[in-house]
Amino acid sequence: MSFVSLKISSSYGYLHQKGVGNGRFLSSNRAFPRKNIHRPEGANNEANVWAYKVEIEDTKPEMSKSRPLAGRTITFKDCVEVGKVPQIGVLEAGAKIVGLATCENQCTSTSSSTSSTGNVPNPYGKSHSAGVGSGEVDLAVGADQGGSIRVPSCQYGIIGLKPTFGLIPYSGIGSNEVNNDHAGPMIKDVLDNALLLSVVAGVDGFDDRQMGEPLYRDVPNYMNMLKESSIKGMKIGILKVSLEVSAMTEAMKQKLLQQAKLWEALGAEVVEVSIPYHHIAPEIWMTGQRVAGAVRKLGMQCGRRVVQSVKPLITVTPGSKNLSTKHQLTSKTVLSTHPGIYLKTINISFKARAEYDNALSTVDLLIKPTVPFAAPRNGDRNANPITRIKNTIGLNANTGIFNITGHPALTFPMEFSASQEDPDMKFPVGIQIIVYAFAYEWEKAYNWKVY
Repeated sequence: MSFVSLKISSSYGYLHQKGVGNGRFLSSNRAFPRKNIHRPEGANNEANVWAYKVEIEDTKPEMSKSRPLAGRTITFKDCVEVGKVPQIGVLEAGAKIVGLATCENQCTSTSSSTSSTGNVPNPYGKSHSAGVGSGEVDLAVGADQGGSIRVPSCQYGIIGLKPTFGLIPYSGIGSNEVNNDHAGPMIKDVLDNALLLSVVAGVDGFDDRQMGEPLYRDVPNYMNMLKESSIKGMKIGILKVSLEVSAMTEAMKQKLLQQAKLWEALGAEVVEVSIPYHHIAPEIWMTGQRVAGAVRKLGMQCGRRVVQSVKPLITVTPGSKNLSTKHQLTSKTVLSTHPGIYLKTINISFKARAEYDNALSTVDLLIKPTVPFAAPRNGDRNANPITRIKNTIGLNANTGIFNITGHPALTFPMEFSASQEDPDMKFPVGIQIIVYAFAYEWEKAYNWKVY
């Protein structure tokens, strides 16, 4: 058995031969050669936004200039493999991958101060999170297990979408809790966000999260659908309990309520919606995410049929100095003390999804603040893990729930708001919605930077 184990351990971790999967997402170093791979230093990476740079594009002479992403540059979060798995979709659409963006330690933080390569500053205030970019690329794809697309997008002032669970394949992307894993576009405007979604969505044949999702050739043209949509006559439900989460500031609450007048001016009807279950939603999400994430990251997950990397497991073994190690081991202890707790979170998640579905049967969309307060200061990198992330506690109180229910959730900027720690500093804040059309109409009608 030990010989067999050694043989398997030394083999390559991905299925990449011809005939595996649906054929679209099988990358080739010959068709898409990797060039100029390096980690930029100094003035070439002042904001620490780059984990490393690389040039990957379709070099075939017959490449059409009319492809949907022709001439666009794109980056992926640095938990995304770009070796022999799924990014071929954007390459065939004409985009050029220019690098991978710095992400948080094991993707287990909503701050910008846990990456092994250093802090990523917010461009509106360098001492604050969450840095998400420097404006060097046209398009980006992130990963979201509790808000990691929506929170930084909100605090940077761009459009970030956590799509319906399974719509975008998660093959080759670092996973936490498989039932929470989502990948999605992060872009400056709504139409481009929808365009990229149409390119990357669809079943890839490698990811069992995608049961019931369309084949890539059957994915709708979301951008055209947006152009034909209208907010007029929509019934918008403000999720009342989302304004009452413990970390919610009065300033954020008032900003969202003031926005309602602008929505009404566009022809929408605005009502309050009550979902009491939302109060315990963060606890459901946190418990399942932490426990299952620990099991997976410690290499003990089984029963899945997905393509995923085994390399990160080396960094979270007992005794390593990885920041997330204690977090993972503590969660494993919770599982051993309460052996049925993960199953309970899954069972309860069905109840949570039903609550939101019921609410959505009475309105066209639900709206709530993306975050309860403006971008916090980055934690002290020399402090213990809890002290280091304490400024971000409660930040995803309104985002994590949609990871366990699977509903799509998009954040778009509504205006600026003052920092709690530094009132003279202002940062973008956003609205979280469960439909594209509203964001597009609002974007066309108003300039969020003047409110």
